[in-house]
Amino acid sequence: MKSAFQQDSHSDLKTGEYIVVNNVLPKIKIDRLTQLAGQKFNNEESRPIYIHQEESLGKDIETRYRAAGVHVILQHAAPWLNHLIGPEWLILSNKVLLRRTWPLSEHQSRSLGHNASNLTWHQDSNPRHNDCPMLVMMVVLQNHSGVSRPGLSILKTPIHEFQGVYGYEGGRVDEFERKIKEDYGQLEIGTPELNAGDLLIFNGLTFHRTYAHQAMKEHRDALLVRVVQPKHQQNFPKGIHWTIHSKELLQ
Repeated sequence: MKSAFQQDSHSDLKTGEYIVVNNVLPKIKIDRLTQLAGQKFNNEESRPIYIHQEESLGKDIETRYRAAGVHVILQHAAPWLNHLIGPEWLILSNKVLLRRTWPLSEHQSRSLGHNASNLTWHQDSNPRHNDCPMLVMMVVLQNHSGVSRPGLSILKTPIHEFQGVYGYEGGRVDEFERKIKEDYGQLEIGTPELNAGDLLIFNGLTFHRTYAHQAMKEHRDALLVRVVQPKHQQNFPKGIHWTIHSKELLQ
């Protein structure tokens, strides 16, 4: 296990911090998700797969989540979930998804003019949820994410409120990075290297973006899960969200 600041294992994961837990997802789960991704993702325009809707994984939401390995992820993230979210967790159905990220350079991403695959600086919270607790978890399905495959850049700056998404249009990325340097004296970025089954955990207010460059030749598939407190369900679009108590993971 390693982290951005080597914080205590029960840290509340403030913005700008992150945890990597190695070898979380079993090979049988990785293989099933990789096969599914290979069937569904054809090009840079391919949209994410929402696990709660994927009938090939089972007959109901809980079965589909278990087949994808969501329960395993929650078990490994439980110390941080319990500390930040509490003992009861709301799994946002529209935020449990399988996504393929293509090895586009930043120049190529800018020319696309959208975020279908490679994402610019953004937070996973929203204006309504703002600084309410959210934990973000991502497991990659191939080796060498952040090296030969796209990874994530994580801004280590402690942002305390939702500020938005900084897309490529109109030079907003450059403006955002310039303002961070002006306000905090530097643009400090972490780029964790992840292998198949590794779990990355961070706060929903942490700014992050796709990390990709011309030397990367292969895509990266990842399973993402986002969790909030049940009382904050109204901060998100209606959906078939799923609530689970941490004790249920031990049964």
